[in-house]
Amino acid sequence: MNNGDLLHDLYRAVEDGNIDDVERILAQDASLINSIHNAVYIDGGLHLPVNGAALHTAVLCKDINMAEFLLKKGADVNLENGYGITSLHYAITHDHDENMVMLLLNNGANVNVPNSRGITPLHCVITPSYSNIDRIELLVSRGGDINVQKNNGRTVLHDAAECGQKDIVEWLLSRNANALLRDNSGKTPAHLAAKYGYKDAMTLLLDRDHNVINLQDNHGQTVLHLAVLRHSTLLNGGTNEGEYIRYDEDGAEYIRYEERQLSEDERLAALSNSDELIKMMYNYCGINFILKNNDGYTVLDLALAIEHDQHKIAEHLQEKKLLWRTEQIKVTNNLLVIIAENKEQILKLKTDSEKNDADKFLEKWYESPIKITEQILDALDDDDFGTFQQLNEERKVELDKVALGENANS
Repeated sequence: MNNGDLLHDLYRAVEDGNIDDVERILAQDASLINSIHNAVYIDGGLHLPVNGAALHTAVLCKDINMAEFLLKKGADVNLENGYGITSLHYAITHDHDENMVMLLLNNGANVNVPNSRGITPLHCVITPSYSNIDRIELLVSRGGDINVQKNNGRTVLHDAAECGQKDIVEWLLSRNANALLRDNSGKTPAHLAAKYGYKDAMTLLLDRDHNVINLQDNHGQTVLHLAVLRHSTLLNGGTNEGEYIRYDEDGAEYIRYEERQLSEDERLAALSNSDELIKMMYNYCGINFILKNNDGYTVLDLALAIEHDQHKIAEHLQEKKLLWRTEQIKVTNNLLVIIAENKEQILKLKTDSEKNDADKFLEKWYESPIKITEQILDALDDDDFGTFQQLNEERKVELDKVALGENANS
């Protein structure tokens, strides 16, 4: 019998749970225990995984006795199949009990091995319908990196936020998971929570870092842009809702989000949740209402474009924007005064011919009554006001650097 036939017989014996046959075959060729079987057999109920070793098959069959036997015989617990999948990947994704996971971990399973898609066993714990903080904690206690990114740039925190797993989001944040890491589309976990309407997860992420409210993805969308777009879709009976489907590919199990048509009751419930999510977000301080996406639209532009009798989001956003603009005018004006004060002594040493336009502007601004300067700022449109803010921030940064240099030399 050649090695190919022996390998086939080994896998048949492993799937059948026949330890005696496995031992007999390995006695003929011990190297087969870590040989990758490059085939799928569907024969009399036998279904062997593509590019799998004996231990992969034992784990897939949920045969802990066989897995333990193979490990004692020298099976490599971290052996990867052709897709980079280890036995621990399978143990996590195929809903195995804790005993199988512990067996692999206690025999040296590496929790940070990525498969061909960059997915580690820790990523595999996150599912939309299954929240197992104990298992995440177990893998982290064995060295699991909660900030490792898959090939698409997503971390376990991204996955938990996308699935609306509030408890897992909370646990990860308590372990200092990086909430500002971006995936390949520029999205943070908060962007995903907003996109799929998960208020509780979003609240936790905003509480961790309020600045996330203004972060833009590669399309220029902030979390509020995404939430308003979702609200618009729901108002118009769209399909921006769905469910996560398990599917097998490359011999491994993955999760896919599939949109579907909502029932009317589901749509109304989702709409109510969406309304609460948006209200929660625009009550946070620091929203920049003049940020535009790549299509040139602000959040208010998107809200005003919604045509629906039940729509009140635009009205609330307009009120919030007016309050924000009034506050920002005062902040910007105060910043200009500070900049002018810091440059006052320098400007006094310059002759009129030595002063540039910026110097003259700051002098005039400093000499003008606050009421007048605020009226000037209020007359600017959003684009000019935004440019004005940015230039002032840049000047302030330059002055801060100068001040730090002077302090260091004193």
